Amino acid sequence: MAVGIATGLLLVPPGSLPELLVGVGAGAVGGLICDIDVGTSKSHKQADIISMGAVLIVAAVLAVDWIFKVGIHERLMQDENFMQIFFPAMCFIGICAYGKGTPHRTFMHSFLVFVLLTACVGFAVPMAAPYFGIGFLSHIFIDMFNKRRIQIFYPSKKGVCFKLCSSHGKVNKILFYAGTFLSGICILLSIYNIYDLGKYFGIIKGALG
Repeated sequence: MAVGIATGLLLVPPGSLPELLVGVGAGAVGGLICDIDVGTSKSHKQADIISMGAVLIVAAVLAVDWIFKVGIHERLMQDENFMQIFFPAMCFIGICAYGKGTPHRTFMHSFLVFVLLTACVGFAVPMAAPYFGIGFLSHIFIDMFNKRRIQIFYPSKKGVCFKLCSSHGKVNKILFYAGTFLSGICILLSIYNIYDLGKYFGIIKGALG
């Protein structure tokens, strides 16, 4: 999740506050959603936590939108027909529901699902698609370094595995802390650029002589 957010904001710098909020939420969901299939491996509870985490992220973005009157909901509803959002959302949920019952690192870790889910997001919320897609791909890329093969070319059973680290080892913690740090930096820089705070710092500096 942390790497998904950081990578998305680095590659697609948001130009407005709504885009920043959508980018953080979409990048987080994209980085999480692949592992919804862990329910078929050793830890079913982890899949439930991931599902709940994705829901809470979306809820948090909407809550911030409502509290600070950012206008994300109004923007989505202004030009979009209800079915243009509802149908892709149902397709997204259906794909994830199917994926939750597949073996870990197979269907949900493939380019096929990347294309399908990113397309669903793109039809429903075009602004969110790049961040979601980048978050999803960052997860697949990181998993390639683990000790278990991932079927990125599903339905082909051939997988990719570099066998360099464990998904529960030190590298995982390093990526989490690095991703969290970079996410924070990217968010602060985005706010700095969106509100052109450099101009205000210049004014203050000039006033102080």
